[in-house]
Amino acid sequence: MEAGHVEIFWLWRMRKPVTGVSVDNKCLDPRRVAPDGQFRRPRLYLVGEAPGADEAARGRPFVGPAGRALREMLEQAGIDPKQVRLANAIPFRPIALSKGRKPRNRSPTTEEVGRYGAAVLADIRRSRPGVIIALGGTAARLFGEQRAIHSARKTRLQFESYPVRVTFHPAYARRFGGPNGDAWRQAVADLHLAWNESEVRPDSSGA
Repeated sequence: MEAGHVEIFWLWRMRKPVTGVSVDNKCLDPRRVAPDGQFRRPRLYLVGEAPGADEAARGRPFVGPAGRALREMLEQAGIDPKQVRLANAIPFRPIALSKGRKPRNRSPTTEEVGRYGAAVLADIRRSRPGVIIALGGTAARLFGEQRAIHSARKTRLQFESYPVRVTFHPAYARRFGGPNGDAWRQAVADLHLAWNESEVRPDSSGA
């Protein structure tokens, strides 16, 4: 698919958000991590993969090492963090047990994103952001994008009336090259472009 092509992903059936639900899946930490940041019409709505241990403990997204990397990226991209809302593709920490029976982080399954992802989509509808940014492959799949990030970041996606852009997750950029790596520099450039796009995008709600 050529860069600049617009794909529209319509969520044809909105499943009931999981607000207040009890998680009986032992592979998920039952502590819910809610979206955080500017609620009413944020310029950017950033969606990550899933909460980690730090996020589950504090109930907020991006408060661990990936969050510190993301804040550095936002600063480099010239983005005001007060006009950003943060969330994850699912609101619960996916866990796997190590050999010592200690919980460790893992990526959420397709089934988990399908079941619990409705919560963040509902929050997007309520907050009405300028541009949505999917950080990493899991977040991209929430919006119907299955391709590798290198390809997906060149495509203009859309969720209902909201533009969606895809870039590398800060944890990936931090691990593979850090601030001097290609993934980091490309993510900062993508964030900067989305920030500029959000400035000129009119509110489509009619309010």
